[in-house]
Amino acid sequence: MGVIVSVGGQLPNNIVTFLSRQNIKCLGTTPENIDNAENRYKFSRLLDTLGIDQPEWKECRNIEETHQFCQHVGFPCLVRPSFVLSGAGMNIVFDEKELEKYLNEATAVSKDYPVIYLSIYLYTLLLYTYSHVICI
Repeated sequence: MGVIVSVGGQLPNNIVTFLSRQNIKCLGTTPENIDNAENRYKFSRLLDTLGIDQPEWKECRNIEETHQFCQHVGFPCLVRPSFVLSGAGMNIVFDEKELEKYLNEATAVSKDYPVIYLSIYLYTLLLYTYSHVICI
């Protein structure tokens, strides 16, 4: 007997670790694997290990790092919170002005939840590919 936590959007992903620590059996995807998918650093490391190409990205923990990365890769950039699978809080910024607006509005710029920047070109291709697979 246990609970299914992998249904219902982001909320189950946010509480799965707590439930596991309370010795509540979680059925389906394990808390460890949910974390491996949500944590962009861990997920990227897995892709590297498997030899899967991915867009250049950086875990930015302050506003200065975000500007440096965007200047390095150029615009547009995909901006998203690190620990989100659903795409909530994700945005595409096309210039410094939009980047500033996003950062000023984002509550995700913190040491606990760093913001990730991806080059949008390759990400768009991957997103389309996954959408195509889902539709089959």
